[in-house]
Amino acid sequence: MPGGLRRQILRFGIVGAVGFVVNVGMVEWLARSIGPIWAQVLAFPVAASVTWWLNRRYTFGVSRQAWHREWLHYILANAFGWAVINGVYFLLVLHFTLMYRHPSLALAVGAVLGMALNFAASKWIVFK
Repeated sequence: MPGGLRRQILRFGIVGAVGFVVNVGMVEWLARSIGPIWAQVLAFPVAASVTWWLNRRYTFGVSRQAWHREWLHYILANAFGWAVINGVYFLLVLHFTLMYRHPSLALAVGAVLGMALNFAASKWIVFK
C-alpha cells in the first residue's frame, strides 16, 4: 500500500474517531430526554458535517466543487455507509436492552462496519 494512501486511511480513521465522539456525545446527552432513536436522528447529521469538514481540511483536501456542493456530494456519496451505520444502530437499539440503555455501544458496532464504505466513497467519489 503506497504511503500516501496509508496516511489518508490513518487521517480518515482519526477524523472518523472525532466524528464518533461528536455522535456519541450528542446521543448520550440527548437519549436521556428524547430516547436513543431521536437522539441519533439529530446527532448523525451534525457528526457527518464535522467529518466532512475535517476530511476536507486534513485528509483529502478541498475538491474543485463549491463547499456547499461538496458537502452535499459528501452526504450523498456516503449514504450507503451511513445507512449501514444507522441500520445496525437502530437494529441493535430496538432489539437489545443493553444497547438501548447504552446506545454508544450500538453506535460503535455500526461505525466500524460503515467506515470502509465511507472511505471509499469519500476518496473516489467526493475528493477525487
